[in-house]
Amino acid sequence: MVGAVYARYSTRFQDSVADQVRGILEEAVKLGIFIPREMIFFDLAVRGYKSNRDGLNALRKVLQAKKVQVILLFSTSRLFRKQYRTLEFVDQVRKGWGIRCIFVKSGVDTDDKQRWETILATQSTIDQFVVSMYVENVRTAQQGLMEKRLVFGTISYGYRGDPIEGAFTKRGRPRCRLTIDPETAPIVLRIYNWYAEEGLSIDAIVRRLNDDPNIPLPPRCCNQEWTRTAVKGILANTRYRGLWRYGVTEAVYVPEGDYVRSVMRATPLREIQIEELRIVSDELWFKVQRRMAEGTRNRGRKPKHGDRTSRPKLLNGLFWCPNHDQPLYVTGSYGRTMACPRCIRMTAGNRPLYSSLNRELALKLTCEKLAELFQRDEALVQMVIKACQQEAESSQQADPARLSQLRARADSLTRSIQFNMRHGGDNEEDEAEVAQALADLRRERAGVMAEIGTLEAARQRPVQVPSQQMVRSLLVDLGKILTAAATSEERNAVLARSTIEALTGGRIDLFQQGERRAKRGWLQGRFRVRLIDYFVERAAGVPPRGAADSVEVIVDYRYPVAYEAEAERAKELYDLGFLGKQIAQELGCCRAKVTNLLAYAFQEHGQVKPDGRKRRGGLQQKQLTPARYQEIADQAKSHWDSGLSAREISRRLGCSDATVWKAIAHWHRTRRMAVPTDKSRRERIMIRAMELYDEGREIQEIASALGYSRHGITLMLQRWFTTNGQVMPDGRSRRHQCRRAG
Repeated sequence: MVGAVYARYSTRFQDSVADQVRGILEEAVKLGIFIPREMIFFDLAVRGYKSNRDGLNALRKVLQAKKVQVILLFSTSRLFRKQYRTLEFVDQVRKGWGIRCIFVKSGVDTDDKQRWETILATQSTIDQFVVSMYVENVRTAQQGLMEKRLVFGTISYGYRGDPIEGAFTKRGRPRCRLTIDPETAPIVLRIYNWYAEEGLSIDAIVRRLNDDPNIPLPPRCCNQEWTRTAVKGILANTRYRGLWRYGVTEAVYVPEGDYVRSVMRATPLREIQIEELRIVSDELWFKVQRRMAEGTRNRGRKPKHGDRTSRPKLLNGLFWCPNHDQPLYVTGSYGRTMACPRCIRMTAGNRPLYSSLNRELALKLTCEKLAELFQRDEALVQMVIKACQQEAESSQQADPARLSQLRARADSLTRSIQFNMRHGGDNEEDEAEVAQALADLRRERAGVMAEIGTLEAARQRPVQVPSQQMVRSLLVDLGKILTAAATSEERNAVLARSTIEALTGGRIDLFQQGERRAKRGWLQGRFRVRLIDYFVERAAGVPPRGAADSVEVIVDYRYPVAYEAEAERAKELYDLGFLGKQIAQELGCCRAKVTNLLAYAFQEHGQVKPDGRKRRGGLQQKQLTPARYQEIADQAKSHWDSGLSAREISRRLGCSDATVWKAIAHWHRTRRMAVPTDKSRRERIMIRAMELYDEGREIQEIASALGYSRHGITLMLQRWFTTNGQVMPDGRSRRHQCRRAG
């Protein structure tokens, strides 16, 4: 019989393929089965849960074509990890294709019709049980290594393994103890500060890390550079705050896709706190988690023209419709405005918010209004210092009642998260709702844990009373941040966003003002600011105990009425003869606004605006770009003075005769001079021709110089002689006289 061989191993520590093949060939010799070299199939370092393997797929083609009569395998565990897959494969080979199947070490031979199915089912069950038992043994051993602070897996960035003298692993390698790496741990702390304190985005952090060649790369780096995945993994790693977890995720096999998916467990298998391996504080770590849970607010397509100032994202989610308790969404042409989605679906007369909110204007006015609050100068400085002194004199311990409430809330959120993870839903719609609920719960828990970390960190440090210079510097810095945010999308947009959120409480309620007509109404924003509490927390570093009086801030989101100055300037330019387009360019606005400004200015002066067509007829410049005849006016006049004809001038300037005449007329009109007529033109040319004639020039030479024909010059000279009562000399006698004179 001709047979085929299949072997597989999943890790390099198991039986090698060569050992498996040798054992199979020895059994084939005993059974009298010939194994051609091309009928030996194998898979290297491929796990048994996969069905799509190169070697196994090639074997399937051979079996389906019935090129062999028997297939030999080392054991049932080398075929599949799952029992049902092993039974399915052997059943198809034996009953579907009629090929004998032998498992050398498991004692299964399908020719034994009475027992092979029972033995195969028993052996595959034992293999599956042994694999699961090994998994639990490995997990238990790794948890023990974690509790002993020993290396048990891939070492996270920021840590290293120090060898223990005289201790070795089963592979003969030195046993290592987990310690903080003095080279990479500062990089981890720097990444956290960049993200939480400086407000850099993950992409900006990646660029900074890649720009510095001295920064070591993270483990498992495939492309020799930092990536978003690596940075996000560092920011989400609980080990850096001393919380070491084992078994956070579990591998779930997906038969339909023939792959394994990592799924979050409701609770990790093991969790211990190791303070000696802490790199970042709880306060900093939870601040990072809160920002990651809230998102970066950078979604959406980038503008093709690259200008983001007309559509700033800094205040997205802060403006609310109080009637519907709904945040405003981006809408309008090119996304430049915001509106309440529920108000839009109502008729215009019943909308609580009729007008829309311009995003660029809202950012500018909000930041300017908050910056004005910082300009209370010395009075505000003294109030902040006094409040810090009161905090320093009071108890430094955090409020136990507040901490208990926060911890209870955190535990409740954790239980809700675990419940939703255990009940994922029965269909795609339920799964989507569970995913959204989990995201909201995790975001809220991150905020609660961040507040707990802040309160607990405040217990460990004394309250420092800032000096007047420190408070003034803080006011100046915050003013600069808000001023920069009001003008453009600044680099530290996250810092500006966090400042505005802290001052406004994260919500600005909008109310309709003015008429419910287009461009006649506007929205008014209202929010309360606890200015002293905010500065006490920033200056002293601790959340204040007593809540100071809040200040109500009202902002009218409308463009300021500047018609008076702009209208006067527009009328001044109008009286100087400027075109409407020129006035619009000078004022930096559209032509429609220029029309309104001029109407307002003439009305204020008690005048009637002249008809535009009549005014245009009297203007010297009727276009933004000067006409061709205006451009060549000076050159045409110069040639005209030299006595050239219009045809010769047009030839030299590359235009028509009519354009030359318009240029000469324009030159005279602009200087309030009489425009030359045809008669005066002929007289000037006649005089010039006579001057050249008296100089002894030939008629042909005169004609070439003035751009006329020989016959035309002859007629001009005859007319001149006749007018002056003279007879034009004969050409031959004149030529003879010219030679004698010469």
